[in-house]
Amino acid sequence: MAIRMISLPEQPINLGRGWPSPRLLPLQALHSAAEAVLSQSGRATESMLYGPAMGDPALRVCIAEWLSRLYHLRSPPAKIHPPHQLADHHTGPMANPISPDRISITNGASGNLATILSAFTDPLYTRRIWMVEPTYYLACTIFEDAGFQGRLVGIPEDENGVNLDYLRSKLTQVDREAEELLAEPPSRFKKTPQYGKLYRHVIYVVPTFSNPSGKTYSVANREGLVRLARDFDALIVTDDCYDFLSWKADSHPGMSETKHDSDIISTNEKRPISAAPPPPRLVDIDASFPGGDREWGNAVSSGSFSKVIGPGMRCGWAEATPTFIRRLNAVGALISGGAPSQFASILIEHVLRTGALEHHLATNVIPVYQLRYSAIKSAISNELVPLGVKIDTGAPWVIPGNGNQRAERVIGGFFLCIIFPEGVPADDVAVIASRDYNLRILPASMMAVRGSPKSENEEGVLTRGARLCWAWEEEEMLVEGVRRIALILKDRFLLTQIPK
Repeated sequence: MAIRMISLPEQPINLGRGWPSPRLLPLQALHSAAEAVLSQSGRATESMLYGPAMGDPALRVCIAEWLSRLYHLRSPPAKIHPPHQLADHHTGPMANPISPDRISITNGASGNLATILSAFTDPLYTRRIWMVEPTYYLACTIFEDAGFQGRLVGIPEDENGVNLDYLRSKLTQVDREAEELLAEPPSRFKKTPQYGKLYRHVIYVVPTFSNPSGKTYSVANREGLVRLARDFDALIVTDDCYDFLSWKADSHPGMSETKHDSDIISTNEKRPISAAPPPPRLVDIDASFPGGDREWGNAVSSGSFSKVIGPGMRCGWAEATPTFIRRLNAVGALISGGAPSQFASILIEHVLRTGALEHHLATNVIPVYQLRYSAIKSAISNELVPLGVKIDTGAPWVIPGNGNQRAERVIGGFFLCIIFPEGVPADDVAVIASRDYNLRILPASMMAVRGSPKSENEEGVLTRGARLCWAWEEEEMLVEGVRRIALILKDRFLLTQIPK
């Protein structure tokens, strides 16, 4: 087969990198926070010392109030009322406002996952780690470091979230096999009294604008997952870092993406777009549903400022029952080292308390990401769909209608997933893209759960799927990146447009 040689494009494009946009980092807000904190002797001293293991108390209060507003959990009136604040929407089980004793400060979602495993799992007692597949592949190493090599199992997704029937059947099978093998009660590696609660199973998901699939789980799917976790003594760990980056599908940002310093753009140049109400988190459903383990719970939410401020801050939070949070912060590293990210967390407290973060998201981040999403989605529809490529992001999250309000579809996050036609392995496309087209995408092989048996997704997204990120690159680079994918499919796989 004759192959047409092409010169390597000069401009590298990275659609595989899941990082926030460099020009959307809130530098001025952080500069102002640093000046304010370091000019107050008491607060400055606090920022430079160890701090309490659960983190800065003032930030824990701010996070609790912010999350209560975002998830519309009947919170008391906020001290700061941004002009772009949304009307209330009831989108699921109504939980009470979040109290600070349910919150602790972490050094980010990845570090928090390792701490959760240290506190609540045991390599002998905990039977399996269940990871949604396609998965956030870098989490696999964290689970393996905790002693679970060879016991990671992929759970396929369907249109509405986790395939609950598949997961229930596999959990039942694993528990039955374990009970048949053990003639006496299972032993523990961690036997000292501080390990008051260990879980039999861990379920890891990114339920809202998932990484990598971009899917958002339905409320019914979330409720079913909580019930299932309660039945099997499982801890659901949710990575909830994309919930703040959403918009209604019919909203339109009134701005141009030609500016390159988000901190100095006049707010008159763009119309604020608040984050659309996300679905209720699994930790909210667990808290609001009757029954269950009221002391420890079966869900923990892991949040992070990495996508809304910057990953270099190395700061996030955990939310669960107060008992769970106290135990989480009694691990050795926190007893010895004190609050994680103490300096960064005190700067963030200022940014959040003053309303600067919510203002930044509404006037800078969300409008830009909305434009970028529209650009890459249109490019895929125009360039790739005619070649047989499909967009696979599941059923959309829809805010239910209420009275005179119509139901509204919500979009957000960082990613969408495409599926190449049969006979086009995503890994091959990725190799050609990097080698010959100066383009990077995240292919199927990077989305599999390491060491897991084949799941129902093996012949679809895990062989022909690719994750594309719209957050890192500028609008014109997103369009060019999709154009290069189309060239690869035409030149190297000889695909032609499917007749309409």
